[in-house]
Amino acid sequence: MISAVHAFRTLLWTAVALHAGVFLVAFVLDLAGRRLPGWLWGVYLPAAAMVVVQGLSGVALYVSGFRPPDTLHLVYGLLSLVGGVAAFGLRPGGFLRGTVPARREARAVALVSLTVAALMLRSYQTGTLAR
Repeated sequence: MISAVHAFRTLLWTAVALHAGVFLVAFVLDLAGRRLPGWLWGVYLPAAAMVVVQGLSGVALYVSGFRPPDTLHLVYGLLSLVGGVAAFGLRPGGFLRGTVPARREARAVALVSLTVAALMLRSYQTGTLAR
């Protein structure tokens, strides 16, 4: 069951697509010097939750004895998980919210979302494609 969740490609590609979309919107808003609209958090937080689900299922697989074909998969997966948690921290009322000035909110979200999307793609390459 856990391996089915971790290897569920629809979950992965949906999370990557949502993170890429959030990146594009946040990047444009940062260039325009505007703050993030509320609806963007409605897209970003489910995308981050998908990353956390994938990451936690990977941790559960590792603890239960399964190993990826390439150990870099663990690095990319754990960094993706950290990025997903950071996204939760950047939300309004989040634990990282106070560390980012309001005028830099869009830039922080753009950087985190782009990084997580890239890490997830790289994790996919070192996991599924490495077999």
